[in-house]
Amino acid sequence: MNGNVRHAIGLALGAGAARGWAHIGVIERLEENGIHASCIAGSSIGALAGGMHAVGRLQGLKEFALGLTRRRVLSLLDISWRGSGLIAGEKLGGLLDEAVGSTTFADARIPFICIATELGTGHELWLRSGALAPAIRASYALPGVFRPVRVNGHWLIDGGVVNPVPVAACRALGARMVIAVNLGPETAAGIAIQNPPDIAASDKGNTAPSLTSVLVAAFNITQDRLSRSRLAGDPPDISLNLRANGVGLFEFDKAEKAIAAGREAVDRAMPEIERAISVL
Repeated sequence: MNGNVRHAIGLALGAGAARGWAHIGVIERLEENGIHASCIAGSSIGALAGGMHAVGRLQGLKEFALGLTRRRVLSLLDISWRGSGLIAGEKLGGLLDEAVGSTTFADARIPFICIATELGTGHELWLRSGALAPAIRASYALPGVFRPVRVNGHWLIDGGVVNPVPVAACRALGARMVIAVNLGPETAAGIAIQNPPDIAASDKGNTAPSLTSVLVAAFNITQDRLSRSRLAGDPPDISLNLRANGVGLFEFDKAEKAIAAGREAVDRAMPEIERAISVL
């Protein structure tokens, strides 16, 4: 591949909770095909995967993800009944601190932007300086689940609330071609909101769905609509849509399946990617 092209490709890594382990497979497969990102922007779990790759620690994240079992996931959830989130996030935050230490954005080998939402104003913030770990924590602070994170005097929550697939941030970093990874609830047969099983069951009877199922379904619907709107306004050059229907939003123990879905998405899109590179 021409060197100038290799240094012109940006990755926009989207929000999507546990489905975000697919980002690992996407990055691996792109690099195996000689496609190396010149810049990365990520929202929520996309910020986690993108940030770890930007500082050369994606393999460590992969090993962590593949080592998760349902019991291990539950052990990392420090439930908080008095805070502003169901999960305090200190256990996960501690693991992130161990992984990146005092690493800053300036230490990244690949320019990286982390998307977060300012709680008070709803503004979309692009974090690109200072300590890496708190910025990533802020980007995945899903409202109601994780506590907001204070960064540079601002209370921040999940970047996916305002920008699930941050294409524009990649272009701001100088990418001439953007590959976006959309983890929204799309299926091979077309657009379909993936509701939990008891939502579907309740549609056929009088039993109300559980609170968790309602929250998951609402998150799915909101993210899907927002992703479509943002991508229509600022479309990427290549959009990878994951076929990871068997991985639920909070099934973090299914990393192997999600990573494989990411690799498969790249394989399906390679002819299109090659054509776009040839044009570029």
